[in-house]
Amino acid sequence: MIDIVLPEQEYVHFEDDGKRITVCTLRQKVLHTIGLRMNGGNRGRLYTRHGKKYYKPYRNYFSGNDKDLDGLVEAGYMDMDSREVHGIPDYRSYWFNRKGLDWLGEQIGIYIYDEED
Repeated sequence: MIDIVLPEQEYVHFEDDGKRITVCTLRQKVLHTIGLRMNGGNRGRLYTRHGKKYYKPYRNYFSGNDKDLDGLVEAGYMDMDSREVHGIPDYRSYWFNRKGLDWLGEQIGIYIYDEED
């Protein structure tokens, strides 16, 4: 079993040749996949009941080839489909399976429903 832990921050910033570069971390990618913004403005439903947090996502997909998400597919947390899109061969779409939603929920301290529930 692959042990994957999300980084604390959603973005990493650094300077390169006098330019500020911002890079998404795995945390930002997985939150984006289910449409969850930790700073508010969610289109899904985030709520607390009896002291426990719950989230009902409005989406569960990420489109585009991504090595970090490929790792989650290998770990069994995400599923992936690959096809040609707009002339791009092997264009991927990723989505969390139930095991992955449970893993992500443990990482961020929120129970995540399946978007189809």
